[in-house]
Amino acid sequence: MPSALLKFTNNMTAPSVLTLVEGNTLKLKLEGIPKAYVLKTLVDQPPIVAAGDTKHNARADSWQFEFIAKQAGLARISIISSQGSSALSISPSAITIQVEAAMKLPPLDTEEGMLVRLLLAESRSPEKMGSATAEEVKKGMQWMRRVIVNRLRSDKPEEFMARGASGIVDIVRADDQGSVQFHGFNQYPRLEEGIAKNLDDSLSIANDGTHPKRAAYAQFVQSAIDVANEALPMDPSPNGLFAWRTRRATSPSAEFKLFAMAAGNDFYTHTRLKKKD
Repeated sequence: MPSALLKFTNNMTAPSVLTLVEGNTLKLKLEGIPKAYVLKTLVDQPPIVAAGDTKHNARADSWQFEFIAKQAGLARISIISSQGSSALSISPSAITIQVEAAMKLPPLDTEEGMLVRLLLAESRSPEKMGSATAEEVKKGMQWMRRVIVNRLRSDKPEEFMARGASGIVDIVRADDQGSVQFHGFNQYPRLEEGIAKNLDDSLSIANDGTHPKRAAYAQFVQSAIDVANEALPMDPSPNGLFAWRTRRATSPSAEFKLFAMAAGNDFYTHTRLKKKD
C-alpha cells in the first residue's frame, strides 16, 4: 500500500496534535501522490474548523489542503482517498486541532490599554530576550508599573514633567517642550510609528498558531495584560523605584541611584523621593 507523509508547506512533518487561533489558515501538503487518488478532507466539527481549498499540482504530483480555524474549540481533521481507506496510507491519519480565542489588547482609549502597550513597548520581546526568562520579563513589567504609580503618588509629579498629574495617563504622556519621559507615548493614544508596528507584530505572532514563537509571544502579551490588571505589586526597594532605562544607559540624573536590573532594563530609586503605599 502506498504511503504519504503529511507536511506543512515549509516541509516540516505535521504533528497529530496542534494549536491554532481563530482566523488562522492551516496549509498542508502531500507529495508524490498522483491525481488519480482523488483525495478529500474530513472535518468532524465544521463550525470550529472549516475545510478550504484542495488542489493538485500535476507537475509535482503534490496535493495542497487548507483548513480555516473559525472559532474556539476542538476539532479533528483527516485526509483520505476516495478510492477507499486501503488505497493510501497517510500519516498522521488524523490531526486534532485545538482552536483558541484570538488575543486582543485592551481598547486604545483606556488607562489599561495605555499601560499594556507601554509595558510591551518597554520590555524585551521574545526575539530579544536573550538569556532573560518570561518570568523575569514579567517582573520587569511589574517594576515598571511601580515606577509609574510611585511617580503619580509622589508630592512632586513635576519632577517627571507631569505637574498636576491626576492619573497614570498624565505620567506616561509627560512632555516638556519635546523632552519626554516615555519615548513615543507623549501623544498617546497616538503612538510613534515604529512602536505601533512592533505592537502589531507582537500581537500578530501571538495570534498565529503556525508561527514557531507563537507560545512565547502569547505569554509575552498575556503578561502585560495581567500586570496591568493585577493588584499593585510590592515595590522591591524600601525607598521605591522611580525610573528605568535600557540596560547600561546613563542614569536620568545624579538624583537617581541604580537599584537593580530586570530583563534588560536598569531600575532606579530617587535620593529625595520615597514611595507612598
